[in-house]
Amino acid sequence: MKNISLLVYFCYLVTGPYTVRAQVPQTLDSVTVYLKNHTSQDTNYVRALNVMGRELHSTANPDYKRADSVLQLSEQLAMKLQYGLGLAKAYTNRASIYYLTDRPQQALEYFQKALTIAETHKLNPRFICGAISNIAAALSKLGQYDKVVAMELRSLRLQEQYNVQPRIATTYGGIGNAFRELNKPREALPYYRQALALMKTTKNTSGMGIIENNIGICYDNLKQYDKSLPYYKQGLKHAQEAKFELLQADILVNIGLALKLSKRPEEGIPFVKRSLAIAQKQGHQAGMATACFNLGQLYEELKQYTPAETYMLKALQSARERNNKEQINNYTQGLADLYGGMKNFQQAYAFQLERNQHIDSMTTVRTTAEVQRLVAHYKSQQKQDQINLLRQQAQIREEELTNKRLQTNALLIGGLLTLLLGAAVSAWLLNRARLRRLQEAQTLRKQIAHDLHDEVGSTLSSISLLSGMVKGLIAQNRPESVERAIQKINTDARQILEAMDEIIWTINPGNDSLHRIAIRLQEYAQPLMESKGIRFSLVAEPALEGLPISMEVRRNLYLIGKEAINNLVKYSQASQATLRFEHQKEQLKVVIEDNGRGFDPAQPSQRTGQSSMQQRAKAMGGSLEVHSAPEQGTSLVLITSLVAQ
Repeated sequence: MKNISLLVYFCYLVTGPYTVRAQVPQTLDSVTVYLKNHTSQDTNYVRALNVMGRELHSTANPDYKRADSVLQLSEQLAMKLQYGLGLAKAYTNRASIYYLTDRPQQALEYFQKALTIAETHKLNPRFICGAISNIAAALSKLGQYDKVVAMELRSLRLQEQYNVQPRIATTYGGIGNAFRELNKPREALPYYRQALALMKTTKNTSGMGIIENNIGICYDNLKQYDKSLPYYKQGLKHAQEAKFELLQADILVNIGLALKLSKRPEEGIPFVKRSLAIAQKQGHQAGMATACFNLGQLYEELKQYTPAETYMLKALQSARERNNKEQINNYTQGLADLYGGMKNFQQAYAFQLERNQHIDSMTTVRTTAEVQRLVAHYKSQQKQDQINLLRQQAQIREEELTNKRLQTNALLIGGLLTLLLGAAVSAWLLNRARLRRLQEAQTLRKQIAHDLHDEVGSTLSSISLLSGMVKGLIAQNRPESVERAIQKINTDARQILEAMDEIIWTINPGNDSLHRIAIRLQEYAQPLMESKGIRFSLVAEPALEGLPISMEVRRNLYLIGKEAINNLVKYSQASQATLRFEHQKEQLKVVIEDNGRGFDPAQPSQRTGQSSMQQRAKAMGGSLEVHSAPEQGTSLVLITSLVAQ
């Protein structure tokens, strides 16, 4: 797991050239003296406040609270003076504070304000292009990578249109980040190299360190650790030159992880300890948690379980205090794995259960939000229907008043006949609907009974037999056999829990959408992929959110995806894997692909379940194709129609 305590690239207008007039000093001490002696609150005063705010939050020991207060004064004075450049820079500097203190939504809001002011006051093109790239930076931390690419391309087009020279490095870095997060490190590297060359041109040492850190992460994703480590070490050197301690902490953790992945965990420990010391000095809670967790993993790799347990518990405590859901999820899973390796199965089960409950609570929140959205939509539609009905009634009354008596009688007779016909049709439709619901209920009952018998019955029998054996083994004084039997009981119990969870999820009507399937498969695949060191990504089109799907099709689709993911993890030896959901006209296309060793589909293979997957695809009215070749990866493509759903 990569360290994510630092943003993947920094803001152009904060680290890049800061254009001010010569009479305004550029260091914290000199600008403090300037502000004391400069009594006139004019545009120069605004510039000086912006310089002070920038220096307070971008130094080795940042004072974010004081910087924000200074920049609020700058913002208020710039608005009073209608000074566009000063206001845009105040917004940008405030955004960068939120950006560095893990408040990306606030950072995005203020970066957008800065862009609006820059465009309204027609500031120079370089400033506007940089403001667009800053918005992309905040979007990147929010995980909205499609919007990141759109914003960065917009910035590039403007740079080309106005011939901005030199080009803005973070624009290229932003595109590189988006590709990297989309699990395309090879596509990311050329953009990073362009960004690095531009950073060197402007001698931006902190920017160089950030880009070199990201290049190192790309090579780690490609499992080329001999290439990643030199970039990390060069990036660390630049971060030290710039006195950028948060960046140093980030790179130090990545060096430790690269050494762990290259089977040199003992060498990685001193680097991560240095990262922890920096985070403690800065009081950076998220950085401390990240360093502690990764230290724990390094000690776990060395089978030094006592320090591993200590550090990982500290990391989890910090994540809980900050209610960082992503870290809580990762750390509880890490502790469950650690205790499993220690053969402390009671603790392993407790942390695994906590992680599952955490995932369930997140799912409940998403489900509640979806229900509220549907209810609001229903109420809105209901009101519109009432308005339409009132309009129709008013129109009928108007026609009745203007028509002649004979026409009115004819309408009444026709209306009576229509009502009779409508009543007859309604009765027929009602009976038909009742019959269909009875058939669906009967089918559902049979399916649940079948699943419970297959998934739960045999496993419970196994647990019963093993439980009976344990008593005899204890009497025979065979502790090793007792331990194996208890482990098997524990494994079977987990399987039952998972099976029951899948059955309940399958029959829950709240999950009748393709988006729910995508989320479910991602939650199933992620821990399996991480256990094998596979970089996994899910790509699902936003349009899937509104597409309903029947229970039976949903069940078959989920089981096909689960089987394919299991085969991928067991046999592919891949470093990257992708699950894509695409909506093409009236069809759904699901692609599961990896860059593993592949196989010859015409020859007998270890991969199992292909015939079962083919049968499920046929039951859905779709088709399943498997494309593979030795050393060329594997791609499974499922296509099914959405018309009947």
